[in-house]
Amino acid sequence: MTIALYYSSGSCSLAPHIILNEIGEPFELREFSTAKGANFSEEYIAINPKARIPVLAIDDYIVTENPAILTVLGKHFPNAALYPNNNPQLESRCLELLAWSSNTVHVAFAQIFRPERYVLNDDDFALVKASGKVNYAQCLSEIEAILKKQKYALGDNFSVVDPFWLVFYRWGLVAEFDMRQQYPAYTQHIERLCKRDSVKKALNTEGLSVW
Repeated sequence: MTIALYYSSGSCSLAPHIILNEIGEPFELREFSTAKGANFSEEYIAINPKARIPVLAIDDYIVTENPAILTVLGKHFPNAALYPNNNPQLESRCLELLAWSSNTVHVAFAQIFRPERYVLNDDDFALVKASGKVNYAQCLSEIEAILKKQKYALGDNFSVVDPFWLVFYRWGLVAEFDMRQQYPAYTQHIERLCKRDSVKKALNTEGLSVW
């Protein structure tokens, strides 16, 4: 079995990168930098016509979109215990949080840094960014509320959701939110994650830091 992750450093592909490290099976990293527009190259479009990062390839099976990628990794490698395969209620919660992370939290951040996705006129970018700031703050507050009650996104155990939330914490810092002051439970969660070898390795490989 050949596993490959198509990624861009600092993007949401950091989440499946961490999960692949957790699983411990050999995998390849194939970088297509979004900052350089490599995701619009002919080579990448042939793999993912949507031109979005990340992509997971398991042999000839191609998966796009983080919720699907993280789910298939969790279900495909049950021994890693990263996905609630045998608990229907907890699985539904996992899918709920993955979907919300992708279609609400990620979208709010994109308003701040990708306003061109939402309006055609440059003159409207400021309004989109301002709205994004409000929306992203609300999302971070919702994550904070969850983590005030429990150690990880799904309760007592690390899962495929947690590295996705690490991505959003980093992005909050990029967007100049005072993450430590405003979101102390979230900060403790990230401090906990950063002690994991899988996280350390992924951050080092991508040349990233959280703090």
